[in-house]
Amino acid sequence: MKQSSKRYYEFGPFRIDLKERVLERDGQIVPLTPKAFDTLLALVERRGELVDRNELIRTVWPDTHVVEGNLSSNIFMLRKALGEDGNGERYIATVPRRGYRFIARLREVSETREESNNTPGKTLAILPFKMFSVDHQRAYLGLGMADALITRLSNLTDLVVRPTSAVRKYMSMEQEPGTAGSELGVELILEGSIQIADERIRVRVQLINIDRGAALWADKYDERLTDPFAVEDTISAHVAEALTTRLQVRN
Repeated sequence: MKQSSKRYYEFGPFRIDLKERVLERDGQIVPLTPKAFDTLLALVERRGELVDRNELIRTVWPDTHVVEGNLSSNIFMLRKALGEDGNGERYIATVPRRGYRFIARLREVSETREESNNTPGKTLAILPFKMFSVDHQRAYLGLGMADALITRLSNLTDLVVRPTSAVRKYMSMEQEPGTAGSELGVELILEGSIQIADERIRVRVQLINIDRGAALWADKYDERLTDPFAVEDTISAHVAEALTTRLQVRN
């Protein structure tokens, strides 16, 4: 066994996990784009200080030419994520024609824990499966299939799986896996689709590496749709077994 330390910044109901690079509110992940997160971190690390707009742009977009509108958009998104309106200054104050200042009371927290000598686990989000069907009575199957998989895979030792509450919002969204992965702060996304015809169900799944933008694995499963819950259990068991082998994680 060895000890590992994690550092957090906490303010109000929010916590910034520096290792996972995610913002949480009351334990739930707050979706942020990578650049919006970088903007928040740059301000937090110089809390109380005026950070010049040009300096902030150089920090967030090093070696890249961007216009000030990109920074303004990030600040707007941050304020919205933090529960402020466009002119709110509860956490981030605007200094006209100069820059921004993080003004909230901040706590820096360190946690030390015992962990095995194995490499830390991978991070995965399972999106609600897309339904290729107009049967609204079975629309719940997409989220149900994802939830069944999340329940099974959350017990794996070397895999960190985002909870159902974090992915539920993607049920009614046409979301690109890369964008969803960035918002959820994961390296892997599992997406799937469901087709139903004549009481038969076909489920396709695909595991995507966000950084590479490439599919690592894909498969399909066919079952009779006599008992929806039994189908969810059967297919989720097959997929979980395949992922356990593919990702080389432990039960």
